[in-house]
Amino acid sequence: MRLRPFERRDLPLAEPWFTDADTNRWLGGPRWPQLMLDLADRPLAEFRGGIETGRYRWLAWEGDTAVGYIDCGTYDRWATWEGGPGGRGVTGTVPVPSGTISYVVDPALRRRGYAAAMITAVMTMPELAHIALFTAGVEPANAGSAGCLLKAGFRPLNPAPDWEGIVYYALFRTRRDTPGDPA
Repeated sequence: MRLRPFERRDLPLAEPWFTDADTNRWLGGPRWPQLMLDLADRPLAEFRGGIETGRYRWLAWEGDTAVGYIDCGTYDRWATWEGGPGGRGVTGTVPVPSGTISYVVDPALRRRGYAAAMITAVMTMPELAHIALFTAGVEPANAGSAGCLLKAGFRPLNPAPDWEGIVYYALFRTRRDTPGDPA
């Protein structure tokens, strides 16, 4: 498994994966990859209590076949956010550099271990070496995605869904696990 930066020329490869009913339900429709590329051109900002420090996107390859898409937004901290009507905003923080990942596997290639391999691969990317906490949000009914995260070593931060119905899975990386760290 290798990850290559996702670029505009890759849209024809990835956009069809987002027309899949499950992908559309869990992540978003065919505009998702284009939106992620458009965000790359915008200044970094605050989002739900964290200061953005970077936006990264990759296409995952197995040999000559594109098998999936994965992205990671990075922040100066992890912030638990409560929005919606009467929401309290930030309700807690973990003050370490954090990354939040989203991913999709080509629907024709699901259930072959690619998602867990992509998740594991993204955590070894040199541009993410400073990240101490990786997270991913999953709706409880998306058992496949939750299983991929568990296989990659993630655990629920809180098993109860948040105000949007999302359970956040997390993996705290120790110094010895960090690529390039001599410890």
